[in-house]
Amino acid sequence: MNEQASDTHSKALEFVSRANSYVLLATVALLAWVASGVEFFTEALRLAAMACLTISVIFGVATLSLIPLVQEARRPSQSNFDVEVHFSFLGQHRLRLKAVLLPQHLLLIVGAELRFQRRKTIAHMIENALPALQAIHFLFDV
Repeated sequence: MNEQASDTHSKALEFVSRANSYVLLATVALLAWVASGVEFFTEALRLAAMACLTISVIFGVATLSLIPLVQEARRPSQSNFDVEVHFSFLGQHRLRLKAVLLPQHLLLIVGAELRFQRRKTIAHMIENALPALQAIHFLFDV
């Protein structure tokens, strides 16, 4: 029974890894598109979108680097998202997978949303992004 549960968790982690690779690839493509000179309402919005997308890429790479550590540290029948990984990078740290997945996806959404801003206020932008943020919150149960 434990072997079957472990196999299921390994397959789920593999799915997260593949999905994250596709999201990371799409984020890099969107970042290249934004940096190429596509029309923005203001240059400040372009720089903000590029910053959000760049930080999203950093979180995406961090996610890919955490996945093998999660696989090693996971106990039988433990959720992949509940595994606390210990690692050394500029000191000792502990991190969970959802702590890097959530910012990665939120920053991708914000970076993409900034592209379509036309004299909208930040409050209006947050209002438009709220359903996506709620869905992500529900999925990751943060």
